[in-house]
Amino acid sequence: MASVDTLHKHHHQHFDYLQLSSKEFYALLEEMIREYKFPDVSCERTTMKESGIFSSSREYLSIKRKRQLFYVCAAPFGKSFFISWYMIEEANTAANITEKIPLIGKPIAKEMERKTYYQYDTELMFTESIQSIIKLAIEKVSGEHGHRKNEQAT
Repeated sequence: MASVDTLHKHHHQHFDYLQLSSKEFYALLEEMIREYKFPDVSCERTTMKESGIFSSSREYLSIKRKRQLFYVCAAPFGKSFFISWYMIEEANTAANITEKIPLIGKPIAKEMERKTYYQYDTELMFTESIQSIIKLAIEKVSGEHGHRKNEQAT
């Protein structure tokens, strides 16, 4: 049982000597995702702290379908620019609460976590599709700004 969010993937792309608007990249990515008309997929801008409670905030694009969630960060770093993305599965809060019920909680929570093959398939389609769209958006930005594709970390 996942009691906390689980990080499944992290990737990034670095661009030397590129100044780009984060908001423009997010808008491009949102438009590309909308074109596919995926069911139950939503995009929204969210801010997160860079480090501690008193640190600056950074805007991310979150792309969500049920408990699968991508956080995309596009930001300058000195004279360079980077795009990074994380694929996370959110914790099942209802199953976590149910698990604490004496005697019957654990088996019920386990059943709540059970997935069908269809659920596995649609989760895979969502994660692989979004991953591909992010890469296509990066290629588009690279081409428009005359940058060669750098090696991407996984």
